[in-house]
Amino acid sequence: MLLGQLNFFFPIFSVQRMSTIYQSSSLTAKDAVRLPTSVNSLGEYLSTISDQIRENGGNKIAAYALSSLEQYVPLFLMETVRNIAVGDGLPHGFKISLHGVEALDKCCSVLYRDLKSATGFENSFWDEAVAADAFDRAASYVALMEFDMDELMSHWRNNRSEFTDDDYRIMFAMSGPNRKGDIQKYAALKERM
Repeated sequence: MLLGQLNFFFPIFSVQRMSTIYQSSSLTAKDAVRLPTSVNSLGEYLSTISDQIRENGGNKIAAYALSSLEQYVPLFLMETVRNIAVGDGLPHGFKISLHGVEALDKCCSVLYRDLKSATGFENSFWDEAVAADAFDRAASYVALMEFDMDELMSHWRNNRSEFTDDDYRIMFAMSGPNRKGDIQKYAALKERM
């Protein structure tokens, strides 16, 4: 029973730490790329909790408790991007900067590195291929925020199955650092197919 609870709580604690990424001032910074503090906090948390569980319960318990985080964390990053694109919970007039998009991209690589470090021990369930694929997918979704409308349209034409219709609809509706949102362009593209 305790193992199941551990496996359930770590994704929740990770979400708590990641839930403030979209509120970070680093996403609107115009002067430099800065990592949101909650990302550093999550990396420290994962490292500390991994060490504590291995010390007190052994590698097998830690492996089980931290299993599947290589899928959950990138999924949380993608959900953060969706929240930003839709404007959920953001102040009126919020607009992500180009440095903010780069900060989100950096979050993908930093969290991958931190998670790999925290779960890269003997008997770990860390799956390199799954982790690389999940984090690459999250980084690709972040990159859509940076595209101008022509680049976004071209990407959709060449990679329609990479993301869901809803994900693309969100991106076409979003005004980003290099584009003004226009959902009608997405509708026109879909009609031509």
